[in-house]
Amino acid sequence: MEREDQVRELLGTMLMLPPGSVTARTSLASLDNSLGEVKLRLGLRRLGMSLTPGSRPANFGELCELLSGKPAPHSVVNPLVNAVPDGASIGLDVQDIGSLPVATDYWEDEFYSTNFDKSEIAYALKNSEPRTHFAGFWCAKEALRKCDPSFAAVDPIATVVGHEPGGRPYLIWKAPSGETRLPHALSISHAGAIAMAVVMSSGIVK
Repeated sequence: MEREDQVRELLGTMLMLPPGSVTARTSLASLDNSLGEVKLRLGLRRLGMSLTPGSRPANFGELCELLSGKPAPHSVVNPLVNAVPDGASIGLDVQDIGSLPVATDYWEDEFYSTNFDKSEIAYALKNSEPRTHFAGFWCAKEALRKCDPSFAAVDPIATVVGHEPGGRPYLIWKAPSGETRLPHALSISHAGAIAMAVVMSSGIVK
């Protein structure tokens, strides 16, 4: 019961609800996106808990069941691959820049240090609004997972956005066996409060 109360307190904070009003049926729909999932997982990690990769509980009750080791009550369908006529695959991700957390020290902040490589942090901090570039990097990491499902369980920090001398972005996979530049094509754009990335591949490379 103590663990359940801790999770209820966490969700109350994240959903901006009084903890006492969080019940088994309290929806987690507002966290059902890549950023929401990462923030939830970071919060659970602080409590010494974790979810299996790919778990997207629909409500507080399902979350508690998953944390207790019970199987998910339903299969979560997440269309990661969008096929195009020539057999290639493409991934697209769009992110509200303002939804990324504000940090006083991006090097030490838990969200940024656990999801972004040091080279990405250094690149973002060269600019007046670092979150604009962090949002673009985040979109690139998510677009890669949608394009190539073999990266679905790879930690975001292990897929890195690099830049050629002319500024063109590309993707790097920091695998346990070594660092590899991925052949996937990458495009990142920013417009106002929105960042977007498109990743395209001619096939699965792993």
